[in-house]
Amino acid sequence: MADERPEPERRLAPAARTIWTLELAGGGVVAFVVAFIAGRILRHHTDGGWHTLGAALPWVVLAAAVVTAAIVPTLRLRRWRWHLDDDELDLRHGAITEIRTIVPVARIQHVDVRRTFWGQLFDVADVVVHTAAGRTEIPALPNAEAALIRDQLAGLIRTPDDE
Repeated sequence: MADERPEPERRLAPAARTIWTLELAGGGVVAFVVAFIAGRILRHHTDGGWHTLGAALPWVVLAAAVVTAAIVPTLRLRRWRWHLDDDELDLRHGAITEIRTIVPVARIQHVDVRRTFWGQLFDVADVVVHTAAGRTEIPALPNAEAALIRDQLAGLIRTPDDE
C-alpha cells in the first residue's frame, strides 16, 4: 500500500552539510587515534598476521572516515524534508534508510530551539519537539526560521484553557 500523503517540501539550511561533515570528521579523528593505538599494540605481536593487521588498521579506519564524511552529509541533506501545518509535523530523513515521522500537533507537549556550538558558528538552530512518546527534531534551520517554527508550534499547541 503506497503512502498517499504528499512528500514534505521544506528543506534544511545548506549549513547542515558542513556541520554534519565537521561532526563526522571529528569522530573520524577519534576513531583514527584509537585504531592507531590498537595498531601499535597489534604490531608488537610476533605473528605476521597481527603485525599486518596492526599496520593496516589505522589507514583503513581513516579511509572509511574520510569516505563517510564526504558522502553521508550530502545524502542526509538531500533526503531531509519537513512540513508543518495546523494538524501535524511531517518529517522525512535518512541517509541510507528513509524514515518518515508524523507528529500530530495535538500530541506535542512543548517545543525548544537548541543552538549547538556548530549551530552558533553557522547561524542555525534545531527545533526540538517533545511528546509523551519522546522527542524529535528538525535540525539546522536558519535561526529566524527556527524561532518562527517554535512560535507557530507554541500557538498551535495552546489549549482553550491557556487563553
